[in-house]
Amino acid sequence: MIRLIFMAFSIAIFGKSPVSEVGVEKKELKETNIIDSDLLAIDFCGEAIPLSELRIAERYQNTIRNYDNPTFRKLMTTTRKRMRVIEPILRKYGVPADFKYIPLIESAMKDEVTSRRGAGGYWQLMPSTAKSLGLVVNETRDDRKHLVKSTHAAGKYLRDLYKQLGSWTLVAAAYNAGPTHIQNRMDSQNKDDYFKLRLNSETARYIYKILAVKEWFSNPERSREWGSGEVVDRISAFKIAQKKAAALAKAEISSETGS
Repeated sequence: MIRLIFMAFSIAIFGKSPVSEVGVEKKELKETNIIDSDLLAIDFCGEAIPLSELRIAERYQNTIRNYDNPTFRKLMTTTRKRMRVIEPILRKYGVPADFKYIPLIESAMKDEVTSRRGAGGYWQLMPSTAKSLGLVVNETRDDRKHLVKSTHAAGKYLRDLYKQLGSWTLVAAAYNAGPTHIQNRMDSQNKDDYFKLRLNSETARYIYKILAVKEWFSNPERSREWGSGEVVDRISAFKIAQKKAAALAKAEISSETGS
């Protein structure tokens, strides 16, 4: 009966049965159920995003909403041609196409942008990093402002980061905060999962920005649905249903054992 109640909650919320079957023992109610839903099937470079976790879903929803504005929609229209230049260059270095959205986040695809720390160009590379990757950066010439040259440099850099970290989500974090910083966080926390690491606010939100930009480009309908708030509401309701079902199961077991 407890299992049937849990299934009824799940079907009402997600429109599909949970992965586990009725015959599975009650103790499995304590485990995380993976929901087969197109709304949750979002990845970064093939790495699944754990959007069934409420805190992650809420952060993603907020970021999706931040990019739902006329300024970004105009940027999407004006940058498509340059993005078609970027993708094959990244492919040459074995870097997934999802990284082509970084220049939109870093510089709004503008070559003249320079940060307070001195990062510049489309990919917002620091002068020392740019030079180490073969770019010329001096008083008369700045290759960071050249789309093709700077993208070749970024491709090399991202490839090297992946060799060091072994995860594209961690590569994205390292692109924002620096590889030494990310490696130190991984070592001190004994974790190698971006979504489980405690990071500074900017880096903790970085992957969500890339995902939001990617989704608005590739799946605007799904992005609008996430922005509506309905998806997070359904996940929240599912989590509540999980807790209730687990509590009922625990109470029933206690009753049966007389404890």
